[in-house]
Amino acid sequence: MRIRFILYAIISIGIQIGLGFLTGMGQGSIGVLLFLILVEIDPDFSFSYLVQKIDKKNND
Repeated sequence: MRIRFILYAIISIGIQIGLGFLTGMGQGSIGVLLFLILVEIDPDFSFSYLVQKIDKKNND
């Protein structure tokens, strides 16, 4: 699971750098947004699932 998390970060950083190189401007928010989208799409590693799990743990 950690390897996928790191892979998503590397992909996001690579696309962010590529867009910055092509446009000549910084693209910081694109990298963060892409990382969040990649993590949310993955069914094994979803932030919404983690939040629900934390809420259930706090309610018990």
